[in-house]
Amino acid sequence: MAIATERQADVSVTIGGREITFETGKLAKQADGAVVVRSGDTMVLATAQGRMEPREGADFFPLTVDVEERMYAAGKIPGGFFKREGRPTERAILTARMIDRPIRPLWPKGYKNETQVICTVLSADLITAHDILCINGASAALMISPMPFIGPVGAVRVGIVDGELVVNPTLPEVAENTELDLIVVGTLDGLTMVEAGANEVPEDKLLEALDLAHEEIKKLCEAQLDLQRQAGKAKWLDNAVTEEIERENGDAIRDRIKSEGLRAADAAVEDALPALSMESTEEDVLLQTQRKMSLATVLERIRLETVLQPVREQFESDLRALTDAEQDSKELKSAKRQLLFDRIIDTVQLPFPVGPSVGEGEAATAKDSLTKNYVKRAAEAIYKDLVRRKIAVEKNRPDGRSPEEIRPIMCEVGVSPRTHGSGLFTRGQTQIMSLLTLGTAKEGQRIDDLSLETDRRFMHHYNFPPYSVGETGFMRGPKRRDIGHGALAQRALEAMIPPAADFPYTIRIVSETLESNGSSSMGSVCGSTLALMDAGVPIKRPVSGIAMGLVKEGDDYVILTDIQGAEDHLGDMDFKVAGTRDGITALQMDIKITGVTREIMQNALEQAKQARSTILDKMLEAIPEVRSELNVNAPRISTVKIDQEKIGMVIGKGGETIRSLESDYDVQIDIEEDGTILIYATDGTKAAEAIAAIESLTKEPEVGDEFHNAKVVKTTQFGAFVELKKGTDGLLHVSNVGPGRVGHIEDVINRGDIVDVTVQEVDKARGRIGLKLIQKHENGSTVSPEELIERAKNAPPRERTEERPRGGGGDRRGGRGGRSGGRDRERS
Repeated sequence: MAIATERQADVSVTIGGREITFETGKLAKQADGAVVVRSGDTMVLATAQGRMEPREGADFFPLTVDVEERMYAAGKIPGGFFKREGRPTERAILTARMIDRPIRPLWPKGYKNETQVICTVLSADLITAHDILCINGASAALMISPMPFIGPVGAVRVGIVDGELVVNPTLPEVAENTELDLIVVGTLDGLTMVEAGANEVPEDKLLEALDLAHEEIKKLCEAQLDLQRQAGKAKWLDNAVTEEIERENGDAIRDRIKSEGLRAADAAVEDALPALSMESTEEDVLLQTQRKMSLATVLERIRLETVLQPVREQFESDLRALTDAEQDSKELKSAKRQLLFDRIIDTVQLPFPVGPSVGEGEAATAKDSLTKNYVKRAAEAIYKDLVRRKIAVEKNRPDGRSPEEIRPIMCEVGVSPRTHGSGLFTRGQTQIMSLLTLGTAKEGQRIDDLSLETDRRFMHHYNFPPYSVGETGFMRGPKRRDIGHGALAQRALEAMIPPAADFPYTIRIVSETLESNGSSSMGSVCGSTLALMDAGVPIKRPVSGIAMGLVKEGDDYVILTDIQGAEDHLGDMDFKVAGTRDGITALQMDIKITGVTREIMQNALEQAKQARSTILDKMLEAIPEVRSELNVNAPRISTVKIDQEKIGMVIGKGGETIRSLESDYDVQIDIEEDGTILIYATDGTKAAEAIAAIESLTKEPEVGDEFHNAKVVKTTQFGAFVELKKGTDGLLHVSNVGPGRVGHIEDVINRGDIVDVTVQEVDKARGRIGLKLIQKHENGSTVSPEELIERAKNAPPRERTEERPRGGGGDRRGGRGGRSGGRDRERS
């Protein structure tokens, strides 16, 4: 329900020494909730919109989150042919995921109404990060909307600047200080999400950062509550109204179910709804909406309670036995589950009619679809409770492992013969093959988004084909989950990648998920480390990753290492941590409950550290150290440094020279602004030949240098101009042809002839190079200077038309301007 409102309000809060402002009532007034969040000159419009009716047949909460990065926000025009924004950038997708994960658990149980959150970046000063504003804005928009969001949540970034923890550092500070980039989201009561990239940060430092973050998060939550008090709309689902409905109609609903069945209870709900008329006001519409949602909530709870007790009494022992099937194969476990659930649905005895009667005075023999659905849900709820109690209270994992035990690990390298590096990592039923490619510097990724990053030389991509979980599905490019998992593994490895000055390659790793049952993203970290070492990339230290879990029942809890299956989707915390033996390089945490204390998190980090070390030991058994040489198929990089003024000489007109070099020697050439030339080749000999050609091309001719197979490009009466290299000519004066007199140069040498010459004189002040003939190439053989002098003696006399210049020089200039000098003379 979108009703335009003129209620304007704004609140401000200071976080990390910078003001963040929340404003509503000015923009997007027809949205259920709309808030503009601003810090500095970065401004985000966050909107929240929902439907009043639940989605028909939905068995999940249909929440969608989108982040729209508009290039106008930073004064840019999008690249490409269409010149408008297309699919979301990778950063926008990752930001949307960071909004979705902390807000998704904060809704009433069973809420199935379609909900959409859109954050549009209106202005970006490239100093204040917009991702933090998007998370806070999304929460604020939901808080002032009529949707029953159980928030708020606040978000901050924590970095390390000059050795000190800093809340919400600027983007330049984050770029310059890469030790820690930590995003923390939480409520007034505790943390709900953590996302971090780090450079081997110790566990205690990370815990200190989380404590600091939560104090600032509380301020943000209080500011949002203040905004809600000023401009918030009445919620569609109100706890007070729900309690009143329970008191007034609970017994009537139970009686209706007992006498007529689950489906008949709908009539009791309809009777309790207030009727609307043409005279109804907006308040009447709101009251009906609140009572309708509260009645639906009460009805849902009573129906499930009514079915839950008989299912528990009759089948709890069978469901307890089913928890042992978690150790079986996927097929056997699924078959056992299906058999038991079908038997429960068909045979459970319920204390109310289970369907329409088949005749007068006769009870129904077959359950209707609604009753079957609630029986199945009751069985699933009991099974979930049994699994959780088995883990947390009885300390007995579904697959029989101890809390700290890791599934069997197998590692292998060199599994793909043609890739530049490959690693196969298998942990239990999770198997990842990571394949690495080394490329040239110009093959890096160009970044065009609202950040300071312009290019990327290390990329990690993650694929999750449906066969990895024994299913079929469409293959239509990476999903948001794939992008998120790939980015997590990239953060885990990034700090260990050598700088471009030491290893001037572009690196791309693709992790293919071949099997998945528990943390394929951390498997990708391990597989990618193996591939890097196999490729000979000189990483600082190897990295491993592990997925941890938490199951908490009352005061009993257990921290689980290497979670899988039921432990993953029935647990209270999903905690992925990657790092070296010296510290953490990446962290991702999603907490679904309150009450996760600092002690629990400290124990979880310590247990994860032990697991990482164990996995590293297994990985180093497969490849103890980085290979000393690159793979035979990988390109080799050679470097040569030239004068910056001669870069144009190597490139040539329109890139002609550099293309010719790449083609002649089968190499790729990159030229940097400081004159460093990178030559990529799979054949070392060709790389050496290309270097020699470049050195010859850029070397200043010196006295004594010899040039072979040089071409005569112009002749005059006093001599011939010989092209020593592209753009540089020298003068072979008639007096330097041989030991004797030559009347006219064309008596012995003509344009287009091939000669060998030596440099006799270099006049740098006048830009002249004097040459002396070694020999002339003619009809596949060579002619000596002495023989040429004999030919000159027998040449017919010529009329003298111009005076010969004195000395051995000429007027064709050497260096980069040499060729233009020659063309000027040809025009004269």
